[in-house]
Amino acid sequence: MERDEANIGRRAFSAFALGTATWSLGLRASAQDTGRLAPPAAAGSPDDQGHTQPLAVAGRAGGVERGRLKIQGFKDPEMEFQLLRAMGVANYGGAAIGEVLFAAANTRELMAAHAERVSAESWVLAHSDLAQATEALGRDALRKEHKVSARKHLLRASMYYRAAEYFCDPYTDEHRKWGLASRAAFVEAAKLLATPVEILELPYENAGIPVYFFRPDASLEPRKTLIVNTGFDGSGEELYFEVACDGLERGYNVLVLDGPGQTGMTRLHPELKFRPDWEVPMRTVVDWLASQPGVDMRRLGLYGISLGGYFATRAACFEPRIRALAANSPIIDLKAYQLGFFPKNMVADPPELRLEWLPEIPRSELPDSLRALLKIAFYRFGTESLHDWLAMLDAFQTGDYLGKLRIPCLVMVGEAEGEVPAKQAQLFREKVAGPLTERVFRHEEGADMHCQVGNLPLSNAVLFDWLDDVFA
Repeated sequence: MERDEANIGRRAFSAFALGTATWSLGLRASAQDTGRLAPPAAAGSPDDQGHTQPLAVAGRAGGVERGRLKIQGFKDPEMEFQLLRAMGVANYGGAAIGEVLFAAANTRELMAAHAERVSAESWVLAHSDLAQATEALGRDALRKEHKVSARKHLLRASMYYRAAEYFCDPYTDEHRKWGLASRAAFVEAAKLLATPVEILELPYENAGIPVYFFRPDASLEPRKTLIVNTGFDGSGEELYFEVACDGLERGYNVLVLDGPGQTGMTRLHPELKFRPDWEVPMRTVVDWLASQPGVDMRRLGLYGISLGGYFATRAACFEPRIRALAANSPIIDLKAYQLGFFPKNMVADPPELRLEWLPEIPRSELPDSLRALLKIAFYRFGTESLHDWLAMLDAFQTGDYLGKLRIPCLVMVGEAEGEVPAKQAQLFREKVAGPLTERVFRHEEGADMHCQVGNLPLSNAVLFDWLDDVFA
């Protein structure tokens, strides 16, 4: 692009930015790789030679205290949500609360010490350090043949790597590094699970759709089976904790996938991007399931989480072998949903913004959170400009097809998710042709947030109890 064109774009955006300079979206703030920050070494931890450092005892002389770790979150709403997300999988072995709180404390300390940096850099450092330390515990336990301990450490490490990956700039090597580390730790842990798991890549466009297929036991008796589709930034590994554990306990087969553009797919095949006709990759998954022993195709459900609420809904409209659909929450117009994250003046008249301009626009004109949202959106959709991305989103809609849905449907939505998800859930209810059940999760349940990350046992109880009734 010519320099004068870029300057024109900059001036046009600067005029727009005068009205939004103090606005903060509270979404991802990308971690620019400008050097690693080193937190202080923890007392009681091994040094490079494996020798344990002396533990410095803090507290009143001669007194008794409960500990130093504090339950404290973040002022930034996205970091606060990601903290809840990291803690939520502790119910299923994906985290230890103390480790998560320690990483949060380290993040805050690094943010305070390096205020000039993007706050997400501190998050990435604290969580990648925690992930590596936890993985080291797992590898050490594995060498000593302590298989239960190894499995548990590696499962937690996988999720801590995912947390670090989340706030990385998607165009950096570090983003892919932590993502692949998350997958590798999980794959190693999966070998030690008590229940069978198949780790596959199903053929798709000269690449492969990464899937994990979990069975409750090795009997191969025909069972109810649930496909789980993540969304914008989740991963198949995360879905093991969020959904599969509860499904296995209830006797379900559970298949989790990362389709084109999703986290697990972009780690392995970054050239493949989001596509609106999600029934195409889903057909590959359903074809494979239909060929497997122990899968009762008369009791095949599909569950979409977050942006998976669009993907699953779209796929179910065109895939007749799906016998039940749960959407958490249903997205029938992705453009309207995404614009719900933006300030109103930007929605009314969006300026042109191009990927190559983003580093040059000062924070006073473009908040880090909005800059990060645009980067991850451009990366996942395979575009380089705001106008092109918004035009691309026009194809991501299901409203014209919902009348095809004559199967039982479950709508799941948190009351604190905002006006746009609530409206889209209402439109979904009005347009589907089959029997419909709705569950709104409330504040007093600790589950009113996006995907109910604060109370996964409750949302999974709602999901699987409904499926049990549908497939009875």
